[in-house]
Amino acid sequence: MSRKTALLVIAGILCLAQLVFSVGSAASAPTLKVAMAAAGARGDQGIFDSGWAGLVRAQEDLGVEARIFEGKEDPALYYERLLSAAKWADLVFVNPGYQFESELEEFAQAFPKVQFVYCDGISGIELPNISSVAYKENEGSFLFGTMAAMMTTRTEIDGINPEKVVGLVGAMDIPVINNFVAGFKQGVKTIDPSIEVKVLYAGTFSDPAKGKELATMLYSQGADIVYNVAATTGLGVLMAAKETGHYAIGVDINQDGFYPGHVAGSMLKNVDVSFYDVVKSAVEGKSTGSNVFDYGLKEGWVGPTYSDQMKSIVPADIIEEMQKYQEKIVSGQLEVDSTR
Repeated sequence: MSRKTALLVIAGILCLAQLVFSVGSAASAPTLKVAMAAAGARGDQGIFDSGWAGLVRAQEDLGVEARIFEGKEDPALYYERLLSAAKWADLVFVNPGYQFESELEEFAQAFPKVQFVYCDGISGIELPNISSVAYKENEGSFLFGTMAAMMTTRTEIDGINPEKVVGLVGAMDIPVINNFVAGFKQGVKTIDPSIEVKVLYAGTFSDPAKGKELATMLYSQGADIVYNVAATTGLGVLMAAKETGHYAIGVDINQDGFYPGHVAGSMLKNVDVSFYDVVKSAVEGKSTGSNVFDYGLKEGWVGPTYSDQMKSIVPADIIEEMQKYQEKIVSGQLEVDSTR
């Protein structure tokens, strides 16, 4: 029996079991089972921790049952993890979707009653049980581009050199990372077109040593502030900022307190908020279908921390300018460049 045939048999058995269950308990609807099939694992201090936090909140507030199936950054595990999630859940967040491309199409066909949510981008698979959750990370990145540009010209700030250079370390040269890059570059150039933006790619999401190496290189080339867009690899960027006496910008979660005095704010990608919102819609009976949920600053899916730690580094007038640009983006007066 081929693997695909076996999957179809399993799906048929599960559908029959669901039918029997519904007949036997018509008086009460079964608890919605929600899973996250993660390429990584909890403890990443990024999208996996944040996504799981959203599902835990949904479990507490909305009465769903939640589980996580961790791939531990090992592609050899992805097939089994997504299969396990599909066999158990009614709603599966595939996080991030682009690391499960081939598996997702196969399982979405084999489990037509399961709703799959392609996370962190827009799926190119056109099936009625695949929806997408995307983030306008370019919008939040634009704000930090303006901040970095204003910071690099302020030599009265400790750690700021006379050179007008800022940097960015990206995990990989792929569309979702380049959406950060596009917004950041536009923000910098909006303030001062003469500022140089240096971008380096690590080629991995999970190597802090590589992130530290690249950030150290950027600092040595004149950058006084470097944007971390590299997941776990980016933890090395933050470390390099501390060790070289420069500044970094955190990403995904609030990383402002990781190295006090050196993380000048974080661009939040509120995966927890997005997951919770999608689960809430499902609980309320709203079909996610093949919808695309693509939200940004206006909906609170991305945005700056504006924390006390950030305010202790970034001058108040720069933060005020960031907030003015934020209002323009939210109101539609300003359109931010995107790779999507």
